[in-house]
Amino acid sequence: MRVAILVTHLLGTGHLKRASLLADGFVEADHEAIVISGGFPALNASPELATLIQLSPIRSDASFSILLGEEGEATAGLLGQRRFEIGEAITGFAPDMLVTELFPFGRRKLAREFEAAIEAAGPARIYASIRDILQYPRKEGRAAEAEARFSSLYDGAFVHGDPSLAPLSDSWPLPETLAERLHYTGYIAGAPVTDSIAGGVVVAAGGGSVGDRLFSAAAEAGEADWRLLVGGHDREARIDSLKAQAGAATIEATRPDFRELLAGADLAILQCGYNTAMDVVQSGVRALFVPFEGEGETEQLTRARAFRDRFGAGLIREADLSAETLAREVARLRALPAPRYTGIGCDGVARTVALVEAGMTRGESA
Repeated sequence: MRVAILVTHLLGTGHLKRASLLADGFVEADHEAIVISGGFPALNASPELATLIQLSPIRSDASFSILLGEEGEATAGLLGQRRFEIGEAITGFAPDMLVTELFPFGRRKLAREFEAAIEAAGPARIYASIRDILQYPRKEGRAAEAEARFSSLYDGAFVHGDPSLAPLSDSWPLPETLAERLHYTGYIAGAPVTDSIAGGVVVAAGGGSVGDRLFSAAAEAGEADWRLLVGGHDREARIDSLKAQAGAATIEATRPDFRELLAGADLAILQCGYNTAMDVVQSGVRALFVPFEGEGETEQLTRARAFRDRFGAGLIREADLSAETLAREVARLRALPAPRYTGIGCDGVARTVALVEAGMTRGESA
């Protein structure tokens, strides 16, 4: 089977990482897979086995309201070039299945290129790949628009989550006729971490240019055993700025051995994106979550609350974040027993591949 996955990560790198793990899973199962990536290159989130096709990249500002290319705001010409590149990639590969990451339940600004991809895929089966928690549209009519696209263009959707922790219906309740097309796979996560690098407190906010408030508070509160890992295309400038205000903490760029650092840490202070939450589960580290809440975003807060209620993770809202609240919560959590992240499925890659190999068709239930 030939599987193409189309993904554009706009702020962090979690969407690309999830698509890459899924594509690599298909290759490991002796299928052919490509990842067509429309975000800026992110080596640590790219596939290791599947082929990566890089489009002319774009990203967004923190509010997700403006699309930016390499030379400023994305132009109609740039977006048209991307549609051409997508069409070339898909027609050249001729997939049996096209998987769109998040769309049509997000990435509305890129609807024309996702629809161009679906058209180029011809007779291929079309599936969406979505996380456990979605951001329900705030503007009237947007949810109905997404559901209409899903109804008319898609054979189904892979929901990469476990309904015992966070059912999709809590964040986006679909009509029953569409909910029948959902296939829960469990979480997409890397393998459990077997190696570790001894450390104290690890502070990170993923691979994108985010988390400035968190890093600023951590730089002020941090002690000698704190390590801040800064990502994004502008990480060097951000690191220099943080070093100017830091006390004893170590500040450096994100590292490829991040998961090993988590496994050896006494505690991790993190945002609560999908991949970050799975890294916590697979490493077994104590976690203090400071979820991203920009411009009405609720996804990370919802997931952090689920982890607090189920596993005893710490939670500080952005509005309550300061060096003092951070230090106080770190001290409280370090005095507690280590958590046990059990009872949720983390074999989402294998289960997705198995579902595809079983020959899913429109209308089958999960």
